[in-house]
Amino acid sequence: MNQFFINQENVCARVCEWGSKDNPTIICIHGLGSTNLSFLEVGELLSDKYHIFSIELPGHGKTPAFKNDEDYGIPNLLEWLAKVINTVEKESFYLMAHSWGGCVALHYASENSERVKKMMLLDGGYHLKQFSYEYFSNLDRTKLSIKPDCSLEEEIQSYEEDFEGYVFSNWEDFLEVEKNSYLRWSELLEQAAKDLMKVEQDGKIKFCASGDTARGAIKSMYNFPTDVLYNRLDIPILLLQATLPEGWDKIRTLQVKELQKGTNAVVKRVEATHLLHWDNPNLVAEEVISWMK
Repeated sequence: MNQFFINQENVCARVCEWGSKDNPTIICIHGLGSTNLSFLEVGELLSDKYHIFSIELPGHGKTPAFKNDEDYGIPNLLEWLAKVINTVEKESFYLMAHSWGGCVALHYASENSERVKKMMLLDGGYHLKQFSYEYFSNLDRTKLSIKPDCSLEEEIQSYEEDFEGYVFSNWEDFLEVEKNSYLRWSELLEQAAKDLMKVEQDGKIKFCASGDTARGAIKSMYNFPTDVLYNRLDIPILLLQATLPEGWDKIRTLQVKELQKGTNAVVKRVEATHLLHWDNPNLVAEEVISWMK
């Protein structure tokens, strides 16, 4: 793996690279709160067959944040992303994206269809905020096994509290929490998990992504929903849909059906949590090889 920074045209981004330039290129976009090392295991598994770039989005890891939350709106974010992609790859490529990154990837593909050969979404791209708020507002949340948000304001507050409150006094406590959050663990996952955090001046270990970044991303997903793009996307799309925890399965499936109707996407359900490429990197790598022929 090679890590480097792009710092030009008012754009600064950290990028991970795997594999030979002689192989087909895959560009990876991570989800909200993650870093470019989110794809570490998958990148290692595919490095002999593909040339892979994992781009770190603004406000994540070591990539500088935008100055205000409005800058995370799709027009500005796509302009930023296009400059990064054009720096690392001049030809057409495959796209793989997770969660919020899937939403960003769909918007990019809708404006740059000539560059994207195929796309793989890892439990992302289909999340529609207003759809979700209305769905859960009509349910008795006291009877649910999950804690959904029912408005933009409520979700922003939840994310701000989570991102700003994810603080530890030492690495051991942090890693213990992380290990219990996934279906499996490995040395590479530990490396990727530690990349999520930074050490503050007081010695505390804190999330790299701030509440401001989270607010900007959630507002962007709300203000620029992906369903308006569905009938404009003629790129082959494969979605790997997570099924765990079960409490999210129904709302996920309803929204996935909207994606399928509009894009004819191929959907495969995977018994994994939202971070399915951490839970089952071998399966994801196998699906990449099969889909991105």
